[in-house]
Amino acid sequence: METAQVVSMLRWVNEVDPRVMFNEPAVEMWSYAMRTIPADIAKQAILEHYKAHETIAASPGAISKRSANIRTSREAGERAIALEPSKPVAHPMSWRARNPEEWDRLFEQGRLERQRDLASRGIHF
Repeated sequence: METAQVVSMLRWVNEVDPRVMFNEPAVEMWSYAMRTIPADIAKQAILEHYKAHETIAASPGAISKRSANIRTSREAGERAIALEPSKPVAHPMSWRARNPEEWDRLFEQGRLERQRDLASRGIHF
């Protein structure tokens, strides 16, 4: 995140939780901790932090760690989606149901070929 984004985020957090300081040293600490974190992930991390720990003030380290976990989870989900093969579209009716005449013709052809094969080997039924 850029420093301007950190200032905006820190102002927002301070309005929700006045225990989180909003001054120049705090901006510097948060900027360093959040330097590699995108703003949307940082916001999600803060929201999740207060959802899980409403009595604990957000800290740069805790939010940075939570942000890294969120980013890793998102990236894993994106990779999983990219690797998932597309499912073949199945026709609601079987080939036999769609082609009953052809099925009967091929079935009879196979039956006759089997009879001829057995007869050629001297097997009678």
